[in-house]
Amino acid sequence: SSDLYDATFIRQLVSSEITRSKLGRQKIAEQMTLRGCRPVTLRMLNGYTANSRDDFPWPAEFDIAFCEVVGSYRLLAERVKRAGFRMIGPDEERLISIGKAYEQKIRAEQRLAGVGL
Repeated sequence: SSDLYDATFIRQLVSSEITRSKLGRQKIAEQMTLRGCRPVTLRMLNGYTANSRDDFPWPAEFDIAFCEVVGSYRLLAERVKRAGFRMIGPDEERLISIGKAYEQKIRAEQRLAGVGL
């Protein structure tokens, strides 16, 4: 089923991000709890990432705190991508803003050229 595939994919992604992080699992759990998540324990984190625990899916409410703690927004980006969208960060947002300003400048110049001052 698609739900099982998604749960497996998310579990593997979370495990991968934990491995890539410089923090241990205990520290990740503690830091997530400090960021306002409901309490997260090492045991919970291990359960969420265990391949044998299809009955223990990763809660989406943990996504933001997890991403902040491990220093990677890959989990959120994948969720957004799987929903058919793209996630933009501050750098991309700045470029979009510049692009919109450029479009406005061109339209203003075209209007002024049409006035024939």
